[in-house]
Amino acid sequence: MARRRQSVPSYLLHKPTGQARVRINGTDIYLGRYDSPESRAEYARIVTELAVCPIPDAPEAARTTRRDVTVNELLLGFWGYAEAHYRRADGTPTNELPQFRQTFRLVRELYGHTPAHEFGPLALKAVRQKMIEAGWNRKLVNQRVGRVRRAFRWAVENELVPPAVLQALKAVAGLQAGRTSAREPAPVLPVADADVRATLPFLGSVVRGMVEVQLLTGMRPGEVCRLRPCDIDATGDVWVYRPGQHKTRHRGKERVVAIGPRARVVLDHLAPAERTGHYFDPRRAVAEFRAARAAGRKTPRYASHMARNAAVRVANPKREPAERYTVSSYGHAVARAVERANRRREHLAGAGNYDLVSHWHPNQLRHAHGTEVRRRFGLEAAQVALGHERADVTQVYAEKNLALAAKVAAEIG
Repeated sequence: MARRRQSVPSYLLHKPTGQARVRINGTDIYLGRYDSPESRAEYARIVTELAVCPIPDAPEAARTTRRDVTVNELLLGFWGYAEAHYRRADGTPTNELPQFRQTFRLVRELYGHTPAHEFGPLALKAVRQKMIEAGWNRKLVNQRVGRVRRAFRWAVENELVPPAVLQALKAVAGLQAGRTSAREPAPVLPVADADVRATLPFLGSVVRGMVEVQLLTGMRPGEVCRLRPCDIDATGDVWVYRPGQHKTRHRGKERVVAIGPRARVVLDHLAPAERTGHYFDPRRAVAEFRAARAAGRKTPRYASHMARNAAVRVANPKREPAERYTVSSYGHAVARAVERANRRREHLAGAGNYDLVSHWHPNQLRHAHGTEVRRRFGLEAAQVALGHERADVTQVYAEKNLALAAKVAAEIG
């Protein structure tokens, strides 16, 4: 069995010279005369730096060798930091990690073995060109170039590269609309009411309830997926939902969602048995699907068939329905319903003889809600309903915003 690598290097004596030394990844770093206060202080410094900035498989302890880290080693060290930093209040990772993973894949392909201090503006522009060739739109390219800079900012903070490296990377300007070969992103428009109405019959009761509640309240897809009775203040005529986790929580911003009478009817119908359960439970959706499939079968349930099915049924399947929907699974459910709606129209009218139901995603429901609120109540009401406020004024206008949101929800939600 291979010997386990020691996490904290030992303070050692180099007998030929009488100096203290520490070995890190096969490299000896000399600290001065053995057992002297100076060598002990230097050893403490190295151990402390290793604790705050671990870079796997790299000689990290000496300041003079930190410039020798490669881009691969820098990204690996940043990844360890990102896994711990980009987490929600419940400990689950945020959506930043997949973004970093896709970004770093291109950086490693082009410059993985390049010394990090040699990664300059031309290298960053070469990576950016690969992003454009991969088909990413202009805004996404600018965001992911910013993530590369973020990794080098972390490296500068931990003295892995000189500050001049980050300053040089900041000189690379972002892509501008109409002045680059990168494609422009399609604007996120509100979903048409006709498309929603055409999709609803092809959704199960659980996902249909998610669509209706989101359209009536303007919640983000992630917020409606996490909705639970214990997170709602139901003491008034208009319920108040304060999500425990939301997009701008890390900035100190409070998110308040007012739930009006129409949305309450939907939630009452889907209320879980426990207050800590989720309103929109995939297990309920799966049970409804299986019950509908069983009710619609044409062949009788012969005893021999039932016995055979019981014999081959897996006792503990690898994939059980989750406790709640995710943004991804919610979006997939809507996309499948749109496809079924179009297949049904084609079956009834024939190919090319029907109006196509446009593909849409849940976040467009939020845009539709905001558009309707702005049309009826003005821009300020739309900002309140959607939670579009700056973090530094949240506390000042919290009560005013809640009152206005409750008025909006009471009339249209």
